[in-house]
Amino acid sequence: MKNSVKVSVVFVVAVLAVLSGCQKNQNAGNNGKVQITVWHSYVGSDQRAQYMENRMAQFRVENPDVVIDEQKMPRDQYQTRLKTQAAANSLPDGFILWPNAMTIEFANAGLIAPINDYLDQNPEWRDGLVSSALDQFNVNGKIYSVAQGISLTSIFFYNKALFDKYNVKVPTTYPELKTAVDVFKKNGIIPIAHGDKNQWPTQSSVFSIVANRSTGSQWLTDALTKQNGAKFTDKVFTDALDIMKDLATSGALNSDWSTIDNVQSHAYFYREEAAMMIEGSWLLPELVSQAPEKIKPFIEMSVFPALPGGKGDPSTISGVASTGFVINSKASPEQKAVLLKLIKFLTDDASQKIFMEYDIPVSSVNVTPDLNKVTPFYAKLVTLIKEHPLVTVYDSALNSEQTEIVNNGLQSVMLGIQTPAAIAAELDKTVK
Repeated sequence: MKNSVKVSVVFVVAVLAVLSGCQKNQNAGNNGKVQITVWHSYVGSDQRAQYMENRMAQFRVENPDVVIDEQKMPRDQYQTRLKTQAAANSLPDGFILWPNAMTIEFANAGLIAPINDYLDQNPEWRDGLVSSALDQFNVNGKIYSVAQGISLTSIFFYNKALFDKYNVKVPTTYPELKTAVDVFKKNGIIPIAHGDKNQWPTQSSVFSIVANRSTGSQWLTDALTKQNGAKFTDKVFTDALDIMKDLATSGALNSDWSTIDNVQSHAYFYREEAAMMIEGSWLLPELVSQAPEKIKPFIEMSVFPALPGGKGDPSTISGVASTGFVINSKASPEQKAVLLKLIKFLTDDASQKIFMEYDIPVSSVNVTPDLNKVTPFYAKLVTLIKEHPLVTVYDSALNSEQTEIVNNGLQSVMLGIQTPAAIAAELDKTVK
C-alpha cells in the first residue's frame, strides 16, 4: 500500500510537471513562438473584412515569433458563440467586443483585462484617439480596449433621382416622410428598403434614432438608472414604438422586411425599386462596389426626420465607437504582451489611414481624409459627421437581456403581435 501511494504521488507529480510544460508550450508555441487565439466578426460583407485580412497578414509578417489562430464568424453567430463561451469561462485569448454595455458585462464578470498601463506607456498613441474610442470601453476607470473606428447607424440614404422624378420633397419632419411614403406607394415604389431577419437592424438603424427623437438623450440614461422618474413605460418611449408600428403597417417598408436581412434589402434600392434606406456607415464599401453606376451620382445622405413634439435634437444621428479587441483575463503575460501590440497595431495612425481606404470613419484625431482622394460617399459621410452630433445606439446602452427584449419586441410590435405597452412593461421590469 505504501509503495502504491509513493508510486501514485510520483505519477501525479510527473503528470503535473508534464501539464505545466504543456501550458508553457501552449503559450510559447514551437521554437519559442507565442501562440494566441483571436476571434472576430470581420467576415463576408462586413466592410472591415478585407481590411482585417490585410492588417492581420502584415502583423504576422512583422511578428514572426507569434502564431495566431484566427477565427472569423458572422456577427450574429459570433455574438451567440461569445456569450456561450463567456458563460463557460472558456473564451479565446483575444476577441472583438462591443463597447459600453457589453464591455461592462464582461468587465464586471472579470473576463477581460484592462489596458491602462499600456496606454500610459504609449501616450502619443493614446492622446491621438477621439475620446469615444476610449471612453466607451471605460468601466470604473479601467479601459479595456480601443475602438478601431466610429460607426454611424442611422444614416438616411435616398435616391435623389426618384425624389425628383416624382416631385417629392426630401423629408425633414415625420409628416413630410409620411407624405413621401404615400407618393412613392402610389407610383409602385417601395418607400424604405429594410430587412430585419437578424433582428438587430431595426433596433440599431431605425429605432435608436426614432426613440432619441421622441425621448431625448438624457431620458435613456435616466430610465436605465431609475433617475428623475424616467421609466420605459413613459409615453415618450411608447410613442417611439408606435412610430415603428406605423412604419410597418402603413406600407412604408417592403412587405418582406421581417424575413430578409438588411444586406438582401439593399437590392431593392440598387434596382431603383425603393427610394430610401436607413442604414449604417458599414454600407459605404458596398455602395462603392455594388450600387449600379447609373444611380451612384444620385445617392444622398441625410438624417432621420424630426418628430413634431419630440424632445430629442432633430439634427442627431445614432452612432457609437466601433468594436475593439479585448484581452482574456486568463491569458498568459506573453500572450497579453502580443495582444496589446495587436490592439495598438490595429488602431494607430498608420492603420487609421488604411481604414479610410475602406470608407470607414476613423477614431484618430490625427488622421484627416483628403476629400479629393476618398470616394464621394466617404466625403459625404465626413460632412455628415461634422454637422450632426452622435447619440446612443440602443444595443450599446442596454445589457444583453434588454437588447433581446427590444430586438424581439420591435418585430412583435411591427407585426401586430404585441402592443408597445406590453414591450415597454417587459423592458421596465429588467431595470434594477
